[in-house]
Amino acid sequence: MSSITILETNVLHASDILYWLNGSSAENTADMQRIPHPLQLQLSNKPADLQLRHGAGKTALWRKPTTPIVNGVADDIDKTFVPGAGFLLSGVVSDPKGLFNPRTFSTTVGNSDVPLPGQALTLYPTPLGTRFGKAGGLIATLRYAADGSIVPWALLTVNVTVPGGGTQTYRAQADHRGDVMVSLQRLPPLPEGITEYNAQISVQALLSADPQVPLATDDLVAMELESLSTPASFSDPIGFQVVPGEIQLIRSASKDHLAVQPS
Repeated sequence: MSSITILETNVLHASDILYWLNGSSAENTADMQRIPHPLQLQLSNKPADLQLRHGAGKTALWRKPTTPIVNGVADDIDKTFVPGAGFLLSGVVSDPKGLFNPRTFSTTVGNSDVPLPGQALTLYPTPLGTRFGKAGGLIATLRYAADGSIVPWALLTVNVTVPGGGTQTYRAQADHRGDVMVSLQRLPPLPEGITEYNAQISVQALLSADPQVPLATDDLVAMELESLSTPASFSDPIGFQVVPGEIQLIRSASKDHLAVQPS
């Protein structure tokens, strides 16, 4: 019977893991779904020896080993994970399928012990990547009230009051054209005797945002929206009503878009 002789062992440990989450899939980060396919990274700040491996909804990071290859079979001591020094990782993540908006990120990685908890970073679906189910949803195009220019990369937050069920929160991000779709996938059917749910919508945006340059939603600031019924009346948030199963266009009074202005 033949035997195999191990001449040397190369021990590699992941430095960290980035988990890419769908920010519209749940209210809380812990409940968000991972993006179901690999994404692309363009890194602007990274160690020279950094290696990446992309998978569905995650990117594994590892560095060149500081110890030489082990002669023969590696024992438990050789395999022991030793946390490295943290390092800054910055860049842009984008979706080659076009189903999620790109974003920038900057985070310190590589200083965790095993088991690696990883780091969660959220992306939001584009209109192409948004699907409406039986509960319906909202469609809007964002424009600045002052000059009608587009509001790229803005984040909409919709709070729906469900009698006896508290408040449900939905979030969606506009694309580079200011278009946004909000899927109300968790909205329950109307109880008997109720014809609609009361809701509020708010927006975060950035006046200096460039449609051609992705950003992180953490950099956005609160702004005001024009009322859906009263022209030139701006507030943060604005109120409206939703009906499960309907797909509703959200437009400011007497406009074909949702008007935004700084607070």
